[in-house]
Amino acid sequence: MKYVCPVLVFASYGFYGPDARAEIEPSASPSAAEQKSDIVAVSPSGLRVEQNGTEFWVTFSDGQRVKLPVTLPDDPEEIGNLPSEFHASPNEEWIWAAHHIGSCMRGSELFHRAGPSKIDRVEGFNHHAWESALKFGLFAKNFSDEGACNMIEFYAWSGDSARLLFSLRGGEDKREMKERGIYFNTRTQKFELTDYLRKLNKTKLEMLACAEPVDPLPAEAELKKRFDSLDQQLNAKYAEVLAKTAKDRVSLVRRAQRNWLKKRDAGEKIYLQFFRSTEKAQRRLQYLGDVTAARIDSPPDHWEW
Repeated sequence: MKYVCPVLVFASYGFYGPDARAEIEPSASPSAAEQKSDIVAVSPSGLRVEQNGTEFWVTFSDGQRVKLPVTLPDDPEEIGNLPSEFHASPNEEWIWAAHHIGSCMRGSELFHRAGPSKIDRVEGFNHHAWESALKFGLFAKNFSDEGACNMIEFYAWSGDSARLLFSLRGGEDKREMKERGIYFNTRTQKFELTDYLRKLNKTKLEMLACAEPVDPLPAEAELKKRFDSLDQQLNAKYAEVLAKTAKDRVSLVRRAQRNWLKKRDAGEKIYLQFFRSTEKAQRRLQYLGDVTAARIDSPPDHWEW
């Protein structure tokens, strides 16, 4: 499937509850060394993730700074398997992280801000994602449990932070991997599959995906204001990426951005097919805002894709 939004949920499988959390208490003030951490991610809302050795710290837009309880590898020599990609929900309540596991293997973790200075780790998120995908019939095998090629990739947060859209890729080897999209609903704490995702999972077209919001959409004027702001941020980010790119690779970034625009327009056409004509203006702005936010949030290496 080459990605990209009705809101009919066919089935869901939950796992999240008070007894399935790894909790940390409010952390002490960061040390001087922690203050020198490298910034590894900044979300469109202003949330910042910093790394200091094997420690990761989150600074929320309200100024609160909290240690992120990432899972560390058992073997100190596997330090390269620490999280390398972070994506925060628009309301900053959830943070999704991806990390390298091994050859053609990529896992993820999900974190929940349970309080102003307290973050929980959702236990077994990656495992339960694959388990649910198997129950939905997206794959014939649980490639993660079998140790075969398996990867997980972020696509988007819904604007209301109710849904995380990501894809799972799996196969006996890298050349035969198949890709399927799936949701995690933060309100119900369950995995979901919708009509929209079923259609996308069957298409071979290259397009961008958005995450379907659960809440009613804001007014058209508010959606336009959001998209215009994000579009300005994207232009600034694009200029920043170009400025930091080696001269012999600038053409790759420019080409990738042109391809991104083509995939965005193709995805918009598919998305709008699911809604009444009276909704299309709002849904178009919602889609454009969501995929633009995801582009701003993409890691540096994705800007050459």
